[in-house]
Amino acid sequence: MTPGSILLAEAVAKAAGMWTYVAIFGGIAGFMLALRFLGLYLASTHPAPQAPPAPKFEAAHQAAHPAAHRGVDPKIIAIIAATVSEVLQKPHRIVSMKKTASVESLMQQWSMEGRRAIYSSHKFR
Repeated sequence: MTPGSILLAEAVAKAAGMWTYVAIFGGIAGFMLALRFLGLYLASTHPAPQAPPAPKFEAAHQAAHPAAHRGVDPKIIAIIAATVSEVLQKPHRIVSMKKTASVESLMQQWSMEGRRAIYSSHKFR
């Protein structure tokens, strides 16, 4: 083999390797575009279901007590009212409800306090 044919063979091998990468990335990009257009097509042919209308009791309760239990699910209110009624066994009235901090946020506060304690125990030299 002549030096010119060796250089030509190397150039063909490099070009073939480059076209392999182009074909692979082009195939991946084509697959992603096909999925995107399939999703758009399915979204246009299958509209989202409409939310059911609110029950009459819930609407009447919200009209009578507009700010009584903001942010609390009515099912949770019913469960709490039933539990209080069962435990107290006497006339009662739930005045207000509000959401409290989640366990995750409380654990985050504890970890921040632990870090603060560790850092404050270090002494500068």
